[in-house]
Amino acid sequence: MRYVKTSEMEVGSRFAKPIYTKDGVLLFNSGVKADASMIEKLRSLNLYGTYILGSAEPVPPITEAELEFERFQWVETYVVDKILKDVINQKVPEELENLVNLIYSRFSNRTQRMTFNQCLRGENDFISKHSLNVAILSTLLADRMGFDQKECKFLIEAALLHDIGKLLVPGQILHKDGSLSREEMTVVYRSTLQGFNVLNANYHYPAGVRRYIIQLTKELMNRLPDCPREEQKLLPGTKILQVADIYDTLTAIRSYKSPMSPFSALKVMRDEPQKYASNVVDVLEECIHILPVGSYVMLSNGEQGIVVRENSRAIDRPVVLGLMTNTLFDLSLRDTYKEVQIEDTVFTPDNRQHIEIDVSKFIN
Repeated sequence: MRYVKTSEMEVGSRFAKPIYTKDGVLLFNSGVKADASMIEKLRSLNLYGTYILGSAEPVPPITEAELEFERFQWVETYVVDKILKDVINQKVPEELENLVNLIYSRFSNRTQRMTFNQCLRGENDFISKHSLNVAILSTLLADRMGFDQKECKFLIEAALLHDIGKLLVPGQILHKDGSLSREEMTVVYRSTLQGFNVLNANYHYPAGVRRYIIQLTKELMNRLPDCPREEQKLLPGTKILQVADIYDTLTAIRSYKSPMSPFSALKVMRDEPQKYASNVVDVLEECIHILPVGSYVMLSNGEQGIVVRENSRAIDRPVVLGLMTNTLFDLSLRDTYKEVQIEDTVFTPDNRQHIEIDVSKFIN
């Protein structure tokens, strides 16, 4: 499986992931060969690209829960988009309360790790898919950290609205095919601040949501060179928003850059504890799969391996089967970890980051 830009997709390519309409109707299923009309339809959606299978590659397995999650992302993205545009256009976002309740009901009270699949993105839905994913991740984190229902819903609403200013960023900057310059990033920051001002003027949101928006505004102003830095004691919910935001940003498909693996994204956050609260990152590891069984990894000894057992206490120290030496490395053991660590997840020989394996043959 490999990622291909929509502009480079060829007739005969096979879809690796299902693609849905805004109503949740399956448009193209995984494994289907694309003809010219399908490619044209794909381009009309303005997707940056999609994943395709090799000529002899089997369709990767996906659970019903993962399929339903992808469908949920596709459908609710359009709802988020309407909510944000309604606020910008001084209309009452009538769907907002229902969406907040739906996200809370679906993603709170989870006791096991969730497989958090990234969805395909394009110019039309880049902002809304990010906002939806940040809201979902924030729900998982807040619920696990003991937020009550009312506070959790305040946080979900703040997450859905936090990037509204990106709708005001000029398209040539927002969808630039390359890294942004410092001047362009300043435009993004100022547009985001303008979005918060529009939000304050056009929508009477609850005080519980306002607290988060105020703190996000101050944090953003601290990034601007002409604004005096203002230190503030961040609310736990604001710290959750920061972690959820950067995780989705780093692992998402972008127009100019390949997505970072969840494992590498976690390392970025671990390396900057002054920006991303370590206790929140700990909880993120508890909520979603970072190195699930079957993950294909590169080890520091130069060997590639497969994760055969997760480590619930330290995600970067699972049991790994080395493929070159057929050796089991139990990275939870101090002496083993001194010699061998995981550097990153990598693609399998058939271009997947995760494969289905029967772990019983390796461990009891």
